[in-house]
Amino acid sequence: MTEGAILVVGAGLAGVGAAVELARAGQKVLVVDRAPRAGGAIHRQPLPGRAAISSDAARWDGLMAEAQALPIAWAFETRFSGLDHNDTALLTGARNQLLRPAALVLALGAREAVRPRTGWTLPGVTTAGAVQIELKTLGVAPQGRLVLAGSGPLLLAVAAQMTRLGNPPVAVIESGAPFAHPWLSLGLPLGYLREAAGYLTTLLRARVPILTRAEVLAIRPEGAALSVEVATPNGPRRFTVDRVGLHDGIRKNDAGVTANRNIPVLPLGDCAEVLGARAALAAGRAGGKALARVLAGGTACGPVTAPALARERAAQQRLARIYAHDGMIRLHDLPGDTVLCRCEGRTLDDLRALGTAPRVRELRLMGRFGMGACQGRFCGEWVARITAADPNPPPPDSPLGQPRWPLAPLAIADLIAATPDPDAAPLTAKGTPA
Repeated sequence: MTEGAILVVGAGLAGVGAAVELARAGQKVLVVDRAPRAGGAIHRQPLPGRAAISSDAARWDGLMAEAQALPIAWAFETRFSGLDHNDTALLTGARNQLLRPAALVLALGAREAVRPRTGWTLPGVTTAGAVQIELKTLGVAPQGRLVLAGSGPLLLAVAAQMTRLGNPPVAVIESGAPFAHPWLSLGLPLGYLREAAGYLTTLLRARVPILTRAEVLAIRPEGAALSVEVATPNGPRRFTVDRVGLHDGIRKNDAGVTANRNIPVLPLGDCAEVLGARAALAAGRAGGKALARVLAGGTACGPVTAPALARERAAQQRLARIYAHDGMIRLHDLPGDTVLCRCEGRTLDDLRALGTAPRVRELRLMGRFGMGACQGRFCGEWVARITAADPNPPPPDSPLGQPRWPLAPLAIADLIAATPDPDAAPLTAKGTPA
């Protein structure tokens, strides 16, 4: 890898799309990903010998054919740990290296949101996204009795995938009322309606219960199983299961790299704006072309635009109205011993002990919120909602302050073992190229 190459983090639709356009424009490109193969969340590739479970495989196959015909370098099972004050990137894992790229493309995909509930940290409780990763990686449905709960279209997608693989979920528990808005739904693009119809047909044939306007109040141990207590418009329900998959929407995932860099930093796809797979490839291609123009001497890279992004933005706004619910207000009614920060084991009582309007510094240093491995990427939203004057504020971008380099804890041995970029210009004592 030589100085002047572009580092693309994430080998999903947006990352590979950007890499293709950059390489086509004559730029040197290195794509890194933590997974063993390219694919991202949507086109996650199974383990060797396992059946693939992927939507629109032709789209992915065509994109990879383009990529493989271009001089793109790849590094899998490799983690990007961030940029330091010299704009030096640290890669760890299979490729343990320090390098100074000409530009950075972040195509990390979205992060899944899970609202705290009583028992949400128990063994056997995961995210619905983790359930989907399992079935896509192994090519089989997760074993045992499983309930999916929370809100959003992903619940129906995972439920249908499980059903088609022979182990339907015990129930789907949806906080919103998506079936109560037929006219809103008919305004969605045809592709959305076809996809939803396919999921619902699969679930109805298997007689999977879909409870709407329903909330998981608590998850409790029951011997070797889990008891899930649910509030519904028709009274309380209880399910005894082996596993629970929770999901409360997805959020953009661009935290950790500040804007005031000496090199262009371009978030793309769901990392920058949650618009789904349909927009990710369009954003990747448009972003790659725009960045190539910047590096060729053009103007600074502005917001990425493409007709597909405008369409998907309108569709996602409509979906948000279809799935709207007041579940976020329930955060204020949680028992005091409910864990909010899983990294540090901090509870709602710990938060309340800081007063009614704690500052970010107090939240972090005194309360320990946002000081764990995720640096507040998962607990920050809930802490901000609970401490806000508005009972249902919009998700904040950086609720507990800007996460800092490194993006995740790393071993001292990785820093010591990282090989320097042999072609990078040496640094002066002040950290600038000599």
